[in-house]
Amino acid sequence: MDQKINKPRAKISKKALTTIIILLVILVGICGYGYYDYQRTTALIKEKQKEAAELEPDTEKVQRGELTNTLDDISGIVRSNQSVYLYWQTSGTVASVNVEVGDEVKKGDVLAELDRSTIDSSIIDAEVTKEKAEEGLERLFTSTLELEQARTKMVQAKKSVEDAQKALDSLGVIRTDLMELGVKYDDYMRAIANYESAKEYFDSVSMLDLDNVIRIRALSAMESAKVQMDSAKAQYNWFNGETEEIDVQKADAALKLAQAQLNDAERAYNRIKDGPTNNQVRSLQAQVDAAAATVNTAKIISPINGTVAQVEAKPFDVITYEKTSAARDILAVRIDDLSSHYIDISVTELEINNIHLGQEVSITFDAIPLRKYTGTIVNISNAGTVNNLSVNFALTVKMDEADNSIKSGMMADVAIVTEEADDALYVSQKAVSVADDGVTRIVRKLMPDGTFVDVPVKTGMQSGSNIEIISDQLQEGDEVAVNKVTSQFNASNLNFGNMININTGPAGGGRPGGGGPGGSGRPPGGGGRSR
Repeated sequence: MDQKINKPRAKISKKALTTIIILLVILVGICGYGYYDYQRTTALIKEKQKEAAELEPDTEKVQRGELTNTLDDISGIVRSNQSVYLYWQTSGTVASVNVEVGDEVKKGDVLAELDRSTIDSSIIDAEVTKEKAEEGLERLFTSTLELEQARTKMVQAKKSVEDAQKALDSLGVIRTDLMELGVKYDDYMRAIANYESAKEYFDSVSMLDLDNVIRIRALSAMESAKVQMDSAKAQYNWFNGETEEIDVQKADAALKLAQAQLNDAERAYNRIKDGPTNNQVRSLQAQVDAAAATVNTAKIISPINGTVAQVEAKPFDVITYEKTSAARDILAVRIDDLSSHYIDISVTELEINNIHLGQEVSITFDAIPLRKYTGTIVNISNAGTVNNLSVNFALTVKMDEADNSIKSGMMADVAIVTEEADDALYVSQKAVSVADDGVTRIVRKLMPDGTFVDVPVKTGMQSGSNIEIISDQLQEGDEVAVNKVTSQFNASNLNFGNMININTGPAGGGRPGGGGPGGSGRPPGGGGRSR
């Protein structure tokens, strides 16, 4: 009889059961996290796809107008055309100060002076030397003037002698033109007949009253005929070589007088012709200049026309001047030439070749709001200076029509137009993209049927957000595509597995099927595929 033997069931140990439970919990956790990661990645893909859909282009119109590029972050300090600092050059006590700040002065004006009783004796000696040298120089110049006057008189006297001799020689000379002589003789005869006729008529009315009109007219006619007769006679005698004795005597006397005057002029010239030499004049002038320079050390004298900008000298100040001291410069007055104002600025080497002499600039001041000034670039340095690894070039701007609001030392902001296009065709930079070849610039032109056509363009200058385009296929008013945002998203490049990798926890191997402890944290067999 078969006997059924019942084997006792193997009992699962408590430790094994615990291990199984832990594995199940881990597996459930991995699956839950994988599902959560899947849902999050799917939402991100939808969001990016929505963003890509929104990148369907808007349009803008091609415009035509002026484009400019401006350097507007340049600052500089205003200075006057010229500033002159005048220092004391000797010791003494200030006796007078003749100017105040703002006064207009001329070149040579004495602005301040030391008390004569407190200055060095060498300055007093220089005053005496200067006076003596000036007297000697004056005598030299006087002699020189007299010499030139004597030479002029001598030349004039020689000319008078020549003229008198010619006048005397011309008397008694018979002219060879017989036809002209005959004409003069006939004129003389007619003049005699006219005079005799006029005289005869006057004699016939001479018994009338002196105030009678007929008598007065007859007398006037007779006198006029007499003058014409004498003139005709003189001309006839000159051609005929006939002269009056009195004419000869007058001409001879005139010649002798001219000769006497020439002799006097020559004697006067010979007396002073050996006057001072140029070396004598230069020597005395040098003495005058040297002495004047010493005398002027006790004065502050303006060397230019200008405006008093600073006055440090005060009456009764005691000036101690030591020539060898490093602190010998004691300022008395500063003079500024405010006829024009300048601004010194600098630009980098990247911009210097876009700037030229004579270029106009705009100028503003924080200290003078709502006012705009203009200027002109008058100097550009040919050599740059290196500062913190950048190279800068110095420029000077001359202000146009600066008013009284402008003060030396003010900070000015200068704007320079470095590039401009007067009649440019342009679009916003967002309308220009690069073709698939990676080189050609294109814009997408909207066609009448609503489609877009890629139009190759050349780009010119950029101004802010606008860029110049050059193309014979585009004109003002054409509509071209622009993107709503500048960054684009390509959904085809989004790899789900990569997204998973990015968001997984540490210690993951990231290989397909690498689930479980130490794996990628994805369900077994579920990793590595693109969605």
